[in-house]
Amino acid sequence: TRNVAAPPSSSAWRHAPAPLAPPSSRRGFFSAAAAGAASLAARRAAAAEPKQAKLPAAALAKIVTADVTERQFLATADFTRSLYDESATFTDEIDTYTIDKFIKGTKKLFVAERSRVDLDGPVTVDDGKAEFKFRETLCFNLPFVKPTVFVSGRVVLTRDPASGLFTAYREYWDQTPNEVIRKAKL
Repeated sequence: TRNVAAPPSSSAWRHAPAPLAPPSSRRGFFSAAAAGAASLAARRAAAAEPKQAKLPAAALAKIVTADVTERQFLATADFTRSLYDESATFTDEIDTYTIDKFIKGTKKLFVAERSRVDLDGPVTVDDGKAEFKFRETLCFNLPFVKPTVFVSGRVVLTRDPASGLFTAYREYWDQTPNEVIRKAKL
């Protein structure tokens, strides 16, 4: 096991923009612009999806469980967006992000196929929150190396009392960010 350098500035883990090569032709420019517009349209469509407000606790626990275990959302950002208020914030041990920045940054930061997230117990839900413990091995999507790190902890999803939608996502790690980086493996 070798220690590796920290990923780009710790405060930018999930929302650092990927470096873009300048388009070499007018066709390249328009192709890049079209791809950006398609991505924006997809995000807007997801945001416009009808919200699943006031779900019973058992139904909500089942969906969140699938988001973690099947869709691996802590490493992929593939979660059931209709459970979240569009103003929801996502906070880890590094920073706080808007819903769109969390999705975009997580998708760029991790190699989904080489990352793994497991529940460490059941998802519990009440009127005020959903909560679960997790263990994950995350593979960073860095340019020349793909280091992996282990993180464990818990997530608390705060629910709006009126709608039942999640308004805040908060990760609490069992390790400090420095401990996680120091134990990174190539």
